Amino acid sequence: MKLLKHLIKKYLWKWVFYRKIFNPGISQNRDFAASLDRSALFSKEKLNIFTTADEDGILLNIFEKTGSGSKLFVDIGSNDCINSNCANLAFHHAWTGIFIDGNKNILERGRYIYRKYFKDNFNRFGFVHAIVTPGNVDDLLKKNIPGKEICLLSIDLDGNDYFIWEKISVIKPRVVVTEVQVEKGSIDFIPSYSNEFELYEDDIPKGASPLSMKKLAETKGYKLVAVNKGCYNLFFVRKDCMHDLSELTIEDALKNL
Repeated sequence: MKLLKHLIKKYLWKWVFYRKIFNPGISQNRDFAASLDRSALFSKEKLNIFTTADEDGILLNIFEKTGSGSKLFVDIGSNDCINSNCANLAFHHAWTGIFIDGNKNILERGRYIYRKYFKDNFNRFGFVHAIVTPGNVDDLLKKNIPGKEICLLSIDLDGNDYFIWEKISVIKPRVVVTEVQVEKGSIDFIPSYSNEFELYEDDIPKGASPLSMKKLAETKGYKLVAVNKGCYNLFFVRKDCMHDLSELTIEDALKNL
């Protein structure tokens, strides 16, 4: 059954992902952009095309306030590059970037779809098959990213996000999105590192608490500005890019549960 679903998504991608990639997704992005209140910190309008908990809209809102610079992203734990925080930026906003994932099959599915859709512009993207660890993350980034400022770093490793971001020193993106274990709420909690988290997803809560991730962000020069619906993805902005954005407290963040 899993193989069948994989093949359907890969070879029938135009139909499976039609609403995300083609006219419906284009129209939703256009309407969302028109609805943005540029004088407000965040719009009440929500946008979910490739995401399910408001991430697409939150990122567009943030980059409206901070500027998008080089429009470069790094997506660590990218899944199939469609189920990704960066996909909307890639398909509908002319961003470029690197997808990194430990599952070769689903990464290759993403590579296939991007090659078919972007055709001659396919070289805008890199697809790196690797199990990312604290010991190799900087080397992977140095080897695969262009020599420009990275505007967005998305980390989704089902538990090890804290340890990976902690060890990244070769890039300092404008915006960082990381996953947390919201069940730990406002307590200080950092789990033990595990070699298994990068390989699978299940229903067992994993990862650092929102409070611990916020503390790590502060040591790296970032402030918490937004969370998704459910408060399991946290959005951090580099301090020099904050402009009119306000820092979000953990107490206010947890109201999104």
